[in-house]
Amino acid sequence: MRIKTVFSVVPVILVVLLAGCGGGSSSQDKATKDAAGKPNSPEVKKLIQDTFGPNAHATSGNMAGTIDISVKGLERYKEPIQVSVTGPWQDTSGTPDAKFDLSLGLRGGILGGDLYLTGDQALIGLGSTAYKIPDPIAGALRAPMDKHPDNALSAILAVFHIAPQRWAKDPRIVGNERVAGVDTIHATADLDTKAMWLDLAALAKRLTALRITDITGLPRSVDREARAALQRSVKSASGDIYSGADDKVLRKAKFNLLIKPSRKDREILGGFDSIKVAGNLDVTDVGDPQNIDVPSARGSYDALQTTLDALAEAVK
Repeated sequence: MRIKTVFSVVPVILVVLLAGCGGGSSSQDKATKDAAGKPNSPEVKKLIQDTFGPNAHATSGNMAGTIDISVKGLERYKEPIQVSVTGPWQDTSGTPDAKFDLSLGLRGGILGGDLYLTGDQALIGLGSTAYKIPDPIAGALRAPMDKHPDNALSAILAVFHIAPQRWAKDPRIVGNERVAGVDTIHATADLDTKAMWLDLAALAKRLTALRITDITGLPRSVDREARAALQRSVKSASGDIYSGADDKVLRKAKFNLLIKPSRKDREILGGFDSIKVAGNLDVTDVGDPQNIDVPSARGSYDALQTTLDALAEAVK
């Protein structure tokens, strides 16, 4: 049985949704469609708000995301990295519950685990045992959800400091497409990388508290100098979203990102030559009831730390 750890989730959900943007309406006439297809049109701004702001239709569903990462210039990451996340979310009481099955393919091995968000708790699932994250850490992890009381999907994304509505740069409508049998509005955008790296810095604090930085080798913090270097190093960052034409619930997102720092910035960012990232997120079963069952067997947080110590050694 493979060793499992929850902490590979954040890179997946963070990058898969880099391409937050908006769309239009299938009932528009040609003139309106042409206007809506311009960057920053009122129509695209409205769809961003409808998709990521209050939305009574985003109460439940399933996510399935993958991200492929290729790093050049670092021996530690010479093999491709793949991260995936799947699982349901549901809001029945004003606070969304969720269960995500997560995996990270790294240096020929696979790490995986479960993350449970239920009530005011956050738990890590390893095998058939759930470990409750201490209240101070769980409280900080869940706090961003309170900013999205009327959109369960946005609340779940906010746990990971994902805010496509802040990151979209010059979004525009592409047209209408069917995704898994659902009529959607397809939109595209570049990224406001300054806003994105600010959110990443906040996320890094949560990752450090959860020890993901120890296990995966991610930085413990993203300071101002590193954020500036990252922003300078982004050569291309674009993506697409597909939002339900009728309910404005996100159904699909995909993106491509290229980071290629200068020699000076490579010293700041750890020495890599370039990073290419490609991701995909599918959202299905929107509005359908979901089962989110936390294992009844519980382990102590101290026991979890022992397991994480072993994992950190195993992936060095």
